[in-house]
Amino acid sequence: MLKIIVKKKRRNSNTIRYGMFGLSLGEEHYQRLDKYCTKHSIYKATLVRNLVIEYLDKAEQKDN
Repeated sequence: MLKIIVKKKRRNSNTIRYGMFGLSLGEEHYQRLDKYCTKHSIYKATLVRNLVIEYLDKAEQKDN
């Protein structure tokens, strides 16, 4: 799956400086995320950041 994703060649200054990036989930998935985070009293960015870290940790273990 990762092999078919188009890779961006240039990063903007905020991405370089702060590690920020935009994310478009679409309305349905955004609403699901918002509802989940509200129910569990957590920030959406915190949840997404932790999910990405967990995914990368597991993916990197498989690569070794």
